[in-house]
Amino acid sequence: MLLTSGNLRDYFREALGQAIGTSMVRLTQHCQLYLVNLLSEFSRSENVYAGTNYGETPTLAVLMSRAAQADPQEAVRIYKHLGDSSLYLSGYFTESVENQSVSVDYYQTMGESAYAQVAGQIRYSEAKSSALFMELAERFGDLIAILNAVSFHDAKTAPENKNLEDKEVFDLIQRYKRTQNPEILKVLEKSGVNPFFSLSDASHPKDPV
Repeated sequence: MLLTSGNLRDYFREALGQAIGTSMVRLTQHCQLYLVNLLSEFSRSENVYAGTNYGETPTLAVLMSRAAQADPQEAVRIYKHLGDSSLYLSGYFTESVENQSVSVDYYQTMGESAYAQVAGQIRYSEAKSSALFMELAERFGDLIAILNAVSFHDAKTAPENKNLEDKEVFDLIQRYKRTQNPEILKVLEKSGVNPFFSLSDASHPKDPV
């Protein structure tokens, strides 16, 4: 699906609403709006990996160390970016993170800590925002699952019997193997894929002819 800046937020608002609707997670409107804006902003990859200064690609650990040594205003800025990056990467790109040397749990730990730091540092001056960031910290694990569902919104809402690309099918099968998410089964079945046959086939690929 080709997205432009004009419909990007509408797309993510719809995708997020459907992901929340099929889950048991309940989020405040303030939190939902934050997630829509986060998804829209980070749809440009340079905003994810840039760190807090243009041209940088620092690790999460480096950002955490930098925030701990910064003055309060700068620390909030760094912690916020750290939380946002951790959430986006571990939720929207769960499979990519799982193939790295660090786990999703590592991203979750860093993100929870970063958002909690933001909430703590602004609690006296911006009570409403502080409550938002505490919600983000406390619900981080749930938010990972929600953003993961958002990431295959296109496949889930595709027309009945639409033929998925081979890579799409394989990715969805592998995702189901890891998560046992029934919503993924629905996507595969709607597209005419026998998920259980495909799971076996994907686990034991045939030798090339």
